[in-house]
Amino acid sequence: MIMTGIGSGIDYESMISAIIAAERAPKDNQLNRQEGMNKAEMEALKEIQNTINGFRDTVEDLGSKRELEKLKAILSNEDFLSVAVDANAVAGEYAFDVKQLATAQRDQLLKASADTHFTQGEISFGDGDKKVTVDIATLQADLIAAQDTKTQELTDSQLESVAKKHGYDLTVPAEKAEAEKALTDPTHEHYDKDRHDSYKSSLDAIAKEKTRLQTEGVKFEEIQQAINNHPKNDYAKATLVRSGDNVSLVLNAKDTGIENKIDPIFVSLTGPQKPGDVSIHSNLQAAQDAEVMFGSMTLTSASNKMENVIDGMTLNLKAVGAVNVKVEADQSGVKDTIKTFVDEYNKIIETVNTYTKSSEDGAAALSGNASVRSMVSRLRGVISDEYGASTFSTLSQLGITTSQKGVLEIDNTKLDKAIEDDFEQVANLFIGTDTQPGMMDKMLVVLDDYHKNGGIYDQRTDQLEYNNKTLQKDREQLDERMKAKTITLRDYYARMDSQIANMNQTQSMLIGMLS
Repeated sequence: MIMTGIGSGIDYESMISAIIAAERAPKDNQLNRQEGMNKAEMEALKEIQNTINGFRDTVEDLGSKRELEKLKAILSNEDFLSVAVDANAVAGEYAFDVKQLATAQRDQLLKASADTHFTQGEISFGDGDKKVTVDIATLQADLIAAQDTKTQELTDSQLESVAKKHGYDLTVPAEKAEAEKALTDPTHEHYDKDRHDSYKSSLDAIAKEKTRLQTEGVKFEEIQQAINNHPKNDYAKATLVRSGDNVSLVLNAKDTGIENKIDPIFVSLTGPQKPGDVSIHSNLQAAQDAEVMFGSMTLTSASNKMENVIDGMTLNLKAVGAVNVKVEADQSGVKDTIKTFVDEYNKIIETVNTYTKSSEDGAAALSGNASVRSMVSRLRGVISDEYGASTFSTLSQLGITTSQKGVLEIDNTKLDKAIEDDFEQVANLFIGTDTQPGMMDKMLVVLDDYHKNGGIYDQRTDQLEYNNKTLQKDREQLDERMKAKTITLRDYYARMDSQIANMNQTQSMLIGMLS
């Protein structure tokens, strides 16, 4: 009910709105302020959590023996092979002589003029459960039957289209007959010439294909598809190679190496409808294994990727030829990993500074946050600690120091010299030894309290989300109180307006009696 002030002429509704607004403003402001603070804190914690996640990935890398003992391969010639090495490789010099590459078997099954068709014969390859056989007469019969299926499917599709458009029920014989007439009979009221012409043209094309198969036989492309689609064939692929007026049907083994040889192969095609010179089966490329001499040893592989033939080394063969390979420490790669560690650590410090340092605009979202201060203190403790696992007991001895702003800085000259002079001891500072922990061991202990699910920041974020739900309930309760208050005020002013109306009426009567 809206108060109109009929008796008094007073705008009670505006008065009620002003009273309600004044009464709820302090609580509204309190709720808005608290929700804003909670949201800002959650967003700040999320940003810090993201930087911690990135930093932890780098810490895991630096804590990995494989990462800090990276090796690289230097080749005298990259034309013949490439080499991938991991931490299991042994530094040193190696000589390889690629004698032959692994190849896949390739056979020309038949060769004839492009317009040759076949009606009899057989192509088969492989043996046992993997034997693939394509009988030309059977293939021809299957393709002819497929044309009949196409005809029926086309007709069914056209009738369904007619039925849908004109409301025929094809399950009712009489209505199906009407649909057939609508499709083909020019005298029918629903006949559509364009539709009929399109249908007839498609039927003619299918009929022509069927006649070709019956009178001439199957084409190269149909034999190719039969081979490639055979359910037992997952190890060879047929391709067509065209040269002038001739076409060759070529069978290619899927994989290289003697173990993937296709044997036996049998081809016997007779009775082409358009005879020509038909060449039957010849080998184009034999299956062979890769061979590489390593000193007096012969290394063999079915593929041109020789994995782990020597501990920690994988050879990718490219061409025949001799190559010298030097395996040594990848010092530049390790330095890049250390630099990434410094960069990711600095991101945490800079993000923390962004959300903890207040400015003239107001307090920061995490200003005075004890858990953040504790995290930074623990991280700095790990960074500044001394470690007995290495002769480099501190980061500063590698040229990595903490600036006045709390971020790490690198003296590249000092770091380069440390890596060059004693690469193993640099690694030990980070990864430790069997008896002494490294810096990354201690760093992971700290990060696990903040990184993993259920960690300190996860718990705080859950609490803030719960607090916001409570604030939402407080807002709903405030709304209910204000609604009740509005009803009470309207009732009060309605009674008062009624009294004023009665007084005005009495006044008017008295004035009328005296006049």
